[in-house]
Amino acid sequence: MDISNSAISLQAVTKKFCLYRRNIHRVFETLFPFGKQYHTPFYALTDVDLAVNRGETVGLIGRNGSGKSTMLQVICGILQPTEGSVTVGGRISALLELGAGFNPDFNGRENIYLSTSIMGMSREETDAKFSSIVEFADIGEFIDQPVKTYSSGMFVRLAFATAISVEPDILIVDEALAVGDIFFQQKCMEYMKKMMAEKTIVLVSHDMQAVSSLCDRVIVMEGGKKLFDGPTDEGIALYTRLVHNELFDREEQKAGSCVVLPAGFKEKLLAIEPDFSSWLPVEDSARGGGGAVSIYNVSITKDGQLFKTVERGEKVTIRMLVYGVREIGQVIFGYTVKDRVGVAVFGENSVASVDTPPQLPEGFSIVKFDFEWPEVVSQEYTLTLGIGEGEHPFDHVIQCWAHNIYSFTALTPGAYIHGIFNNPLDSLTINKIS
Repeated sequence: MDISNSAISLQAVTKKFCLYRRNIHRVFETLFPFGKQYHTPFYALTDVDLAVNRGETVGLIGRNGSGKSTMLQVICGILQPTEGSVTVGGRISALLELGAGFNPDFNGRENIYLSTSIMGMSREETDAKFSSIVEFADIGEFIDQPVKTYSSGMFVRLAFATAISVEPDILIVDEALAVGDIFFQQKCMEYMKKMMAEKTIVLVSHDMQAVSSLCDRVIVMEGGKKLFDGPTDEGIALYTRLVHNELFDREEQKAGSCVVLPAGFKEKLLAIEPDFSSWLPVEDSARGGGGAVSIYNVSITKDGQLFKTVERGEKVTIRMLVYGVREIGQVIFGYTVKDRVGVAVFGENSVASVDTPPQLPEGFSIVKFDFEWPEVVSQEYTLTLGIGEGEHPFDHVIQCWAHNIYSFTALTPGAYIHGIFNNPLDSLTINKIS
C-alpha cells in the first residue's frame, strides 16, 4: 500500500472491545488480570488497511454495525487501535455528533466560542470568523438566546456552521449533511463541493445520492472488515445488494458466476427468441433481493439492435428471462437509469403503467417492456432492472434487483441541457404596460 501521498493511513488496524454481562466482572478482571476471563471479545475492526490521498473525498458506507463509526473514531484519535497503526497528516476536524459539546444553558454566541475553543481555535480566530459562522447558520436574533430554546433544525445548523469554521486539512463527516431544511441542506452540499478541491474528506452516510455526488471512491465495510474499495457506483451497488439481501437473510454471491440453463432449454428459447444468443447474462453477484424471482438474461435494444448511444425520442426495449420459484399474483417490473456517478436520474415501474397488476407464473418467463428515451445531459448512463411483489409503487417487496447491468451514452445533438433534463416552456408572452 503506497502511503507516500496519504493524508490518512491505516495499516492492519484491529479494534477489540471487551463485553461484560455485569459491571463487577470488569472489576474482577482488573484486580486479577491473569485469572478467569469474564468478558466476551468483540472485534469492531479486523485487520483493516486504508490509504486516503490528500485532496481525495472517500465515502465510507456499510450496514449498521459494520464498523464505520469505529473506524472514524480511530482516525480521529478518539479510540486507539488494539493492533496496527494509524497515521494522519494534517489538521483534522470531525462532524460526528453535531452539537455534542454545546451547553444548553448557554446562548448561541457563547456556544460558538466554547465549541471552537474545544476544537483548538483561539479567541482571536473565532472573532475573525464569528460573522461568517452566524451568516452560514442563518438563525437570526436567536444567536443570543439559550440553545435549549432552539428547534432541532436551528440547533444542528449552528453546530454544523461552527464545526466547519475550523478549516481543517482533513474533514471527517458522519451523517451530518442531512441537517436543517432543504435550503440549508443544499448550502451544506455546495460547501462540501467547494471544499473538495483542496481538502481531504471522509464521508459516512446512508444517503447514496450524497455519496455518489461527492465521493471519488467508496469503501464498503461489512462485519468490521473492508469488503470493497473502488469506484463509487460499484460500491453503492454492492451496498444496495447487501441491504436487500439482509432483508431476506441471504448471503452475498461471489462475482463471476452466472446461471446455467437446463439442458435443452436454450433450444426452446431460440425458437421463441431467435437472437437469444446475443442476450446478456446477469451474474449472481449483480443480483439482490428476496429471490422469489430471478433475472437470468437480459436484452436491451433499440430498433432490435444492441446499442451504445441513444438520443431523445428513441424507444428502448427491455426483455428479461426470469425464473419464479412460485407464482406471484401481483408482480411489479421497473427500471432505473443512473448517471456516471450513480445518481438516479429517472425510472418507472409497471404500477403506474398498467391498470391491473400482472401475474407471474412459476418457472421461466420472458418479460418485455419499453420506454422512450428523454432529453437528458449528454454523458454515460447505466441501467438497473427490478422486480417486486405487491401493488404499491414504493412500498413492495423487492424480489430481484439487477444493478448497473448495462451502460451506454446519451447524445443530445444541437441541444443545450439546463439541469438534468429539459422541460420546454408551454408559452411566453410580453405585455407592455402603458
